[in-house]
Amino acid sequence: MKRLLLLVLTMAPGAAIAAEIEPGEWEFTSVSTSRLFPGPQNATFRRCIKKEEAANPDRWMSDAGQDCKLTPGAKTENSYSWTMECPKANMRGTGSARMARATMEGETIMNGEVQGQKFELRTKVTGKRLGPCKG
Repeated sequence: MKRLLLLVLTMAPGAAIAAEIEPGEWEFTSVSTSRLFPGPQNATFRRCIKKEEAANPDRWMSDAGQDCKLTPGAKTENSYSWTMECPKANMRGTGSARMARATMEGETIMNGEVQGQKFELRTKVTGKRLGPCKG
């Protein structure tokens, strides 16, 4: 379950960007909740978003890895939606986000089943550009 949570956490910000954002070092903070967890699961991580990725986020949305597949949905100037399916983890869900050139916020809602128990995993993500990529 921890591995799946990590996958959803690292994927959500990648999926959340639709309009061209400003390239550079971004910091993302996520809060995931599910009845399977003893409490909210918080994570903060950074990612360098290159110019070509910022201009075409569909190129890096597929960073879902594992067996998850992201399908882009509606895009507007400042919002984006998607669906996600993870057959091996027996999970599927939807997500949406709003963004500006240097900030974003989004949410992914995944539904699944573990050992015969159905559950929902809700992940809220915020992101902000910190400056140029390091290294």
